[in-house]
Amino acid sequence: MPALAYLHGFSSAPGGSKGSFCRAWAERQGIPFHAPDLNLPSFESLTVTAQVEAVEALLETLPHPPVLAGSSLGGFIATAVAQRGARLSSLILLAPAIGFAARRMTSPAWAGYRETGETQVHHYGQQRVLRLGPALRDDLPRWTGDEAWRVAPPTVILHGRHDESVPLAASEAYAGRNPSARLHILEDDHALLAPASLALLEATLVLLPTGSARHRKC
Repeated sequence: MPALAYLHGFSSAPGGSKGSFCRAWAERQGIPFHAPDLNLPSFESLTVTAQVEAVEALLETLPHPPVLAGSSLGGFIATAVAQRGARLSSLILLAPAIGFAARRMTSPAWAGYRETGETQVHHYGQQRVLRLGPALRDDLPRWTGDEAWRVAPPTVILHGRHDESVPLAASEAYAGRNPSARLHILEDDHALLAPASLALLEATLVLLPTGSARHRKC
């Protein structure tokens, strides 16, 4: 039986709202569930490379290609492992942070971090402010260029029209260049916790899509 693996976002943890939702659904269905802590090696010394390698190591232990779900940065990590050849049944991307590295390297909001190599971030998993050190900044150049990635597994993307953290245009472009992807645009924000968004997430988990891509506005 294929497992469901969930990848949380930046400054979050496996037990966040969407991770808990996915875990509860998997438990009701009797489906193996995995949600690794991606604050690796720690939040202060976080790198994308460490996250990708940890997910790849987890996937290698599974007997069947899993469904891989990722939220925000976790969605970017999911596309990275898929692009690197991980065996996956399908992908579910929740407001995926496509272009994460490029935005962090150019956004005025992150200019201070790029200059000093440190910043203070509210960590939603730990409910406190934590220091983010220079390791992420130094690792980011390795993960640019994802606009050229082509990902084969069947993919469903949920993205809120009112997302102020990750531009909807990034998911639209991703769906446009990946024929296996289907994009649902919801009347929601980055959290995707509105009842209609969670209902669509559950429907996606129940009926994992295949076939050609198309855009659907919800």
